[in-house]
Amino acid sequence: MHIPRTANIIGRNIARFRYQQEWTQELLAIKMQLRGCYITRDIIASIETQRSSVTDLRIAFFAKEFGVTVSDLFPAEPTLRWTMRE
Repeated sequence: MHIPRTANIIGRNIARFRYQQEWTQELLAIKMQLRGCYITRDIIASIETQRSSVTDLRIAFFAKEFGVTVSDLFPAEPTLRWTMRE
């Protein structure tokens, strides 16, 4: 199944918040695992580069770990470009 890049509009903000904390992807993965979220460094890399979608549960874990609201993870003006694949 092909997931369009527009299926994940928070990836860049995940990377931005992580950089602000000066955390590696590995450290963020460990912190989220300690909260009970199954995630790996590879999954975080895929989310940040918008190669994979993000579940609502993981969005909640990201917000909690960064100490922000869920809405803070979303861009103020998302660019949505949906395409149909046959």
